[in-house]
Amino acid sequence: MAKRRLLAGSSVLLIIIALVVLSTAGAANTSVVLGKKGLVRYGWGWGSAHPRSIFNGGDPSGKAWHLTWRSWGAASAYARGLTWIEPPGGGYHGKGAIELRASRIGRCTRHGPRAYTYLQARVALRPGGRLGRWFVWGGWKSTCKGP
Repeated sequence: MAKRRLLAGSSVLLIIIALVVLSTAGAANTSVVLGKKGLVRYGWGWGSAHPRSIFNGGDPSGKAWHLTWRSWGAASAYARGLTWIEPPGGGYHGKGAIELRASRIGRCTRHGPRAYTYLQARVALRPGGRLGRWFVWGGWKSTCKGP
């Protein structure tokens, strides 16, 4: 009888330990999102994990699409994709390459998901050309607050 109680107690303890380990592992793998959901009016991609496209909701150069991310969840994540390129004199050249760098993992709201709170970009100087210098996306200090 004592052996059965000991066995039953041990089984319950193992189940509890397994549940704690699994819930801790799940918390560690909680996905990081890019900024705050609903960051800008008419925009999209914000507040989601490794978005395939983002848009500021205004100027066409504030849109990036066909984004392929690497190192998502690390201190810095990088994406390559396409955007509209602006020549120095105005207008649009057409589609060109863009690279994004998301960093500064934090939270946009007290109980919100972990989020990349800073976004930088560099774009091709002309279609098929090399990428230019890094700049802060939209001139924003944070992807939690936007413009």
